[in-house]
Amino acid sequence: MQAFKPVVLSVMVTSILSGCSYLTGDDGYFRDRQGDYLVAPDIAPMDIPPDLDSYTLDTAYVIPDPLQDERPFFLEAPAPHGLDTNVREGVVVQRFGERRWIVIGAEPGQVWPRMRDYWSTAQIRLASEDPIKAIMETVWLGEEGERNKYQVRIEPGLHSGNSEIYVTQVSESYIENPDAPIDWPEDSASQELEYAMLDDISQYLADRTDLYRASSVSLLAGSIEAESKANVMPSAAGDILRIRIDFDRAWSQINQSLNNANILVSDSNRDEGVFTVHYAGDEEEARPGFFRRMFGAKTTAQEDYPTFTVRISEEEGGVVVTAEPVSSDATTDLRNLLVRALHRNLV
Repeated sequence: MQAFKPVVLSVMVTSILSGCSYLTGDDGYFRDRQGDYLVAPDIAPMDIPPDLDSYTLDTAYVIPDPLQDERPFFLEAPAPHGLDTNVREGVVVQRFGERRWIVIGAEPGQVWPRMRDYWSTAQIRLASEDPIKAIMETVWLGEEGERNKYQVRIEPGLHSGNSEIYVTQVSESYIENPDAPIDWPEDSASQELEYAMLDDISQYLADRTDLYRASSVSLLAGSIEAESKANVMPSAAGDILRIRIDFDRAWSQINQSLNNANILVSDSNRDEGVFTVHYAGDEEEARPGFFRRMFGAKTTAQEDYPTFTVRISEEEGGVVVTAEPVSSDATTDLRNLLVRALHRNLV
């Protein structure tokens, strides 16, 4: 009986090893499947009954046909952007005169899929969408004769990591042929309807901030332009600030940036596009230290700071902002710091 035990043990071990091979081998139930997708066959698309809506089953990121596009067609993973301290948290509706738009702390490629979610949740069908230009257009909404159509554009913000969302609305009564492609106007037919749509979209996105900020950018959505509208660039005369917005908005933005940076403005001329400012570096650098104040060091008044002319000049596609020295102590280094301060304090 004692001599029989090793034989039984040997049979048990052999059975166990054979069982493991059966489960994990090439034909086993738990085999390695990580390369199966390389040889997976195509299957027919899901057949949706004609009386049901297939909108929510549409492809989220439609791959464009390279034959219909004259540009070279490549799908490349977007490079990560550097950290930007001006990335806006949350969602804000910006106002400038009668114009309104949404500013959101996410890149256009992150906002695109969330906007598709919005239309699906609101049960609004899209007539067309262009993920390269980041434009969506709804079908006609409402009753016959009083229908409305909306276009939504997603554009880069003034700082990297931010996006701007614009809504344009047209009424059926303004369109000669509602079935033809629309030549979209710059201004909506009804600002009230435009604002209502903007408010609804902003509320939806505000409730989902964590979702889109944490989401990755798909290859196609990542091809949406993400370069910020405002960029500091070198030139022969020093740093300049290029902003891809119109002059009216640029004047307002620079005025607000000067205020945000606590830079003293002694004069301004909107017709000539110039501000006369006094600047001695960042606020913390210009302020005397604690011990100097304790022992009576005099604080230089802002009026005595180096003087510059900040000039806004129109160019094709936007404006360029420069800083020109006026006083003898307005150095090149200070001029570059001033331009960067203007950029940093844009909103």
